[in-house]
Amino acid sequence: MNQTTRTYEGMFLVEAGNPDFQAASEPVRTILQRAQAEILAIHPWDERRLAYEIRGRKRSLYILTYFKLDSARVTEIEHECELDERILRSMILRRDRLTDQELNAPTPVMSGSRRGSEDHPEGAAEETGAEVAGNDETEEAAGDK
Repeated sequence: MNQTTRTYEGMFLVEAGNPDFQAASEPVRTILQRAQAEILAIHPWDERRLAYEIRGRKRSLYILTYFKLDSARVTEIEHECELDERILRSMILRRDRLTDQELNAPTPVMSGSRRGSEDHPEGAAEETGAEVAGNDETEEAAGDK
């Protein structure tokens, strides 16, 4: 890869309810592969109730990814995510220093330490944070390239 290749962390919200992670993460994989990203890791983060409905959906599966990509193509990925109806929201951040420990860290769904946003609806917005807020943060993060 060339000198503008950087490492990124992406959080993607996709429709919930598919028990097969491979099938659920297919839209994310397709977009990253189309942009010629080198996928370092892709993990299910958690399935949670959203703070507010997005495209009529009340729940979402959060997918955490780490990938290497030519920085000029980040905007292309963001645009593709907006066009794909299966991806409800996305946020991409540059990660300059990513350790193997961070890359392979267990997610809440992998470690079984879910916080249970269903039990605490007032905490749902806090738990989902910027991922649910929209793509404003994505544009700011992409501008930091």
